[in-house]
Amino acid sequence: MHRVALHIDDASLLDRIATILADETGIDVLHPVNPDLVITDHLPFSGTAPTILLGDEVNGIEMLKAGASGVLSRHIAAPDLLLALDIVKRGFAILPRSGIGSGQTPSRDDLLTARELDVLKLLAEGASNKLIARRLGISFHTAKFHVASIAAKLDATGRTDAVAQAVRLGLILL
Repeated sequence: MHRVALHIDDASLLDRIATILADETGIDVLHPVNPDLVITDHLPFSGTAPTILLGDEVNGIEMLKAGASGVLSRHIAAPDLLLALDIVKRGFAILPRSGIGSGQTPSRDDLLTARELDVLKLLAEGASNKLIARRLGISFHTAKFHVASIAAKLDATGRTDAVAQAVRLGLILL
């Protein structure tokens, strides 16, 4: 059972989202009392529940940094919204595939370099620094440096946490 609170100022959007959720079993639309998830169309984000922002002209990366768990189009289809609710409740971040607003597309360079992404993918496979170095044709020390840099940029406590953070941010898929 998902307990969802709607904090939507746009009356037509509120009606559409409430109708989508009302037609689903396993979803209880609540007032803001202990929700599992919050769906909103405005800032700021408050509370501790994961929050999905519905907006078309926003920068998704910036909204994730501001506390959103997901950013979706205001025109999202019902099946996609329901899938997004489940994904966000599981602790993953969500961004629209087709862009982040203002004609931008998601840029992974915002957080990690291309080489760091290569290292991160190998980390997700469970590769050691030695194996990362061998596969990428770099020295062991350079591999170790990249792993430390990734952990620092993602504010991770270690290798496993770095992979978890990267998945939550949508940098890699497992």
